Amino acid sequence: MKLKRVFLTLCSALLIHSTATAEAPAGMVLYFKSGGEVYLLLAEHAGSQRGWAAFGGGDREGESLVQTAAHKTHEETRGYFSRAPLEEQIKNQQPLMDGSYATYFAEVDFVPAQRVMNAPIPADDDAFGERSTFAWIPYSTIADYLTNDITRDKKYPIDPAFLPAGSETNWLWTAWLTNMRKGLLEGSLPWLQK
Repeated sequence: MKLKRVFLTLCSALLIHSTATAEAPAGMVLYFKSGGEVYLLLAEHAGSQRGWAAFGGGDREGESLVQTAAHKTHEETRGYFSRAPLEEQIKNQQPLMDGSYATYFAEVDFVPAQRVMNAPIPADDDAFGERSTFAWIPYSTIADYLTNDITRDKKYPIDPAFLPAGSETNWLWTAWLTNMRKGLLEGSLPWLQK
């Protein structure tokens, strides 16, 4: 009986610990500025019809939102952008909250999208292969989409001139567009702040 009570106490403690430390999904929009334009690094979801979006996803047990955003961005850029510098850049940033999803923004130096796309995927971790093709998309080409409500079953095309050969889709993921629209309405898109 005593052993059973100890076991139940340990199980309860583990359950409380796991729910107390779990945060929520988070992600990051990487961008750079050049010649009066802002360019967003977006990637296509591999083998999916979601379309193109920035980076992010679910947390690991015990991670903070900042840690989740950095680890998901690190994975989904095939390890090209390292976790520690990303965490450092966003650690004091107030995220854009869309439901339970937290979006951070990080200005980075330009790197050819092909270089990110060509980063080797570790054989033992398929999370690094969640994205297939990468491109720098000018913010101005999607800005008009953000001025109206986003319709979940509508396709929001990307100008093919900005997409690499081999892309399976040519539209933006509506969940990500909805998140960006919220950022526009709240004034939290950093390149639009004064």
